[in-house]
Amino acid sequence: MQVGHMLLTHSKGHENYFDTVTTLARASEELGFDSLWFPDHFMFRNPNRPEQTFEIMECFTSMAAVAMITSRVKLGQYVAGVPYRNPALLAKMLTTLDLISHGRTIMGLGAAWHELEFRAYGFPYPPAGERLGRLEEAIQIVVKMMTERPVTFEGRYYQVHDAVNDPPPVQKPRPPLMIGGSGEQRTLRLVAKYADYCNIFRATPDELRHKYGVLRQHCQELGRPYEAITRTSHATVIVVKTKEEADAKRARGFRTLSTPFIGTPDEIIAQVREHAAAGSQYFIFNLQEAHLVEPLYLMGEKVLPALREL
Repeated sequence: MQVGHMLLTHSKGHENYFDTVTTLARASEELGFDSLWFPDHFMFRNPNRPEQTFEIMECFTSMAAVAMITSRVKLGQYVAGVPYRNPALLAKMLTTLDLISHGRTIMGLGAAWHELEFRAYGFPYPPAGERLGRLEEAIQIVVKMMTERPVTFEGRYYQVHDAVNDPPPVQKPRPPLMIGGSGEQRTLRLVAKYADYCNIFRATPDELRHKYGVLRQHCQELGRPYEAITRTSHATVIVVKTKEEADAKRARGFRTLSTPFIGTPDEIIAQVREHAAAGSQYFIFNLQEAHLVEPLYLMGEKVLPALREL
């Protein structure tokens, strides 16, 4: 099983937030994790508790900087919200990141969902159907911009005329594509049609098993091999050394949007095994209190070796 670390840039351990990101990125590479993932948000509020805000840094500038202080680990957006940017510009940004990182980019694209953020920053917030339509057109433009010269595209939402994306990305024919989201009728069908990675976020093992089954059905209908798509799953992790610490953490509660995996390394391994048994091939986690660094070392030294065997 491959394992990626989602860097939540609001985990502050230094006076400058990016110093925390630097520490965690270098440690993640040193410990042997396969990838680092960056959320694409400008501000963030808990939708269930709007008074609860999270500090966050901009995705692409953070990734470019981390690309310069790492050499092996893959870098991906988790995931880039298509409505925030012109797709041709997004293709240019992704290509530039692949060049800066010497071919370590995984492209993460999604329809975006955080309405509070849209409203606060002045972005129009279209209905879900339109956002998914924009996502599909953006995927086509990004792929074309990375593999063809010049590119002309006439869509319902986006138009590109004789656009040239030079220099091209390092990875050929293009960096791999992750599509974020698990909507069964449209999003997973887009995954089956276009993606190299399937991203299922905050799901139980039974939900994962069901979603992967839906993806398999879409693949069969579209004539694409199900095995061509790497299946990922995600969880927030709170890892501690002892059962007593884990019990205390459960009692305390955390600023998290999902039900976290809480426990000792052995307990975390057992929970990830359930994801693997449900069909996950790639586990992506974010850590509560990651800025303390010790939880990351527990994941890298105690959990990662066991997950490699799954």
